[in-house]
Amino acid sequence: MIFGLVLIHSAYLSSRTPGTEADGGVSDVWARRLRLDGSYPPPAGPKTYHVQAVPVGFGLMFMAGALSGLLGIGSGAIKVLAMDRAMHLPFKVSTTTSNFMIGVTAGASAGVYLNRGYIDPGLAMPVMLGVLVGSLAGARVLVGARTRLLRIIFSLVILLLGIEMIYNGLTGRL
Repeated sequence: MIFGLVLIHSAYLSSRTPGTEADGGVSDVWARRLRLDGSYPPPAGPKTYHVQAVPVGFGLMFMAGALSGLLGIGSGAIKVLAMDRAMHLPFKVSTTTSNFMIGVTAGASAGVYLNRGYIDPGLAMPVMLGVLVGSLAGARVLVGARTRLLRIIFSLVILLLGIEMIYNGLTGRL
């Protein structure tokens, strides 16, 4: 139920456009040292961004990882929120970076689970193919998608997940 409340709060914050320009400002000292600044390809051409508040982002990512470990669930919503709000990354960069992090950790875990016999390859293959096709389609649509619409969709999905978690917690369906 606690994580459900966290998701609902994340949905609220994600639905709001940040008060400051996400790609404006000066880089954090740590961002410069770690070379975290970059660019992304909107339809009008490459746009640069500067990463800010790296220590705060690290702390929020640590908290997201701890929640994932404690509750056995993903924490992509918290990661996106941390990168979007605290580190001032553009929303498209935040969501794609979160997706990349999920892929890396899932890939590492998959090898261990497959080796131990916890994964049925016949069952996992159709799921993997569906995720692959959906990911490729989403990546193509993302370039031309309006950021405001993406924020609304992301917020609605996170809100529904939060409500479902609270409902399941209240009814004992965990």
